[in-house]
Amino acid sequence: GPHADTYALEKGPNTYCARCHSPQNWDIAAKIDPPPNCVSCKFATEPEPRIAQSNTLVAEEEWQDIGCAICHHVQDGIADSAIAWLDITTNYYETVASSTELCEKCHTDTETLRHSRDISGGDHADFTCTDCHDAHTTAASCTTGGCHTDFTTRYPVIIPEHEDQVDAEECTQCHSSVADIHMNILDETPVACMDCHQLLMGEYAQVRYQSAHSNLHAVVTCVACHDGAALEVGPLPNEGQWVTFRTTSLLGRETTAPYQSHVVQREVDCVRCHYPDNLWGLTTATGALPDTSNGE
Repeated sequence: GPHADTYALEKGPNTYCARCHSPQNWDIAAKIDPPPNCVSCKFATEPEPRIAQSNTLVAEEEWQDIGCAICHHVQDGIADSAIAWLDITTNYYETVASSTELCEKCHTDTETLRHSRDISGGDHADFTCTDCHDAHTTAASCTTGGCHTDFTTRYPVIIPEHEDQVDAEECTQCHSSVADIHMNILDETPVACMDCHQLLMGEYAQVRYQSAHSNLHAVVTCVACHDGAALEVGPLPNEGQWVTFRTTSLLGRETTAPYQSHVVQREVDCVRCHYPDNLWGLTTATGALPDTSNGE
């Protein structure tokens, strides 16, 4: 996974950044120099890496990555399943209470770096990192992780006319099965679904699922809509996929870059993208239902 392959000239494989990217190559005395050679790394616009005096570049063949021993006790080549943090300064393991505490050993903010992930708010406030992320591949998916398998279906909606009908047998007098998400009506029932639900469930059917969770938003990531941290939203340059962005200030310079929000909520504010005169020519969100008649 990505922890086992962290060497990249553009990410600063030096003795300072190695504290997290390759702990066994970290020099406790390393520090950041004044500009222009703050750290040893390669700029995309320059042919050769810049070399800083106080944090030397580490050769790729000497780079250790983030090996098993950083997060697990390893004995005779076998890693213990329990997690712990290897403190390079003492060469002893620290006990950690959760995967989040372990991840935050590196994914944190310092005076000069912004690597933290805020998971204290939103609907996932009680989650740990590995509740969503695979511990080794670091992959996470809202739709394939086993949590949001019903993201294209209707959420429960109270139907006032049916408040007194709580018995499954009563439901199946009209519906084929209470477990059927689409609540298909039996062939012999002389009414159609929309005769009852056009008004009561029309908003859910037409807006939230035919629009928000359809191919109309196929290039929009889940977090681009469901971010609860008020991050900026927009398409990735040259890719088209819509994600969240964060602006940070480092050494006096502001930088806006893609940032995976970890404050997630169910509520969505369409105006974040669909505001008047937006940059992308999107329709303006007015709160009205979209026209699904196709001109008929």
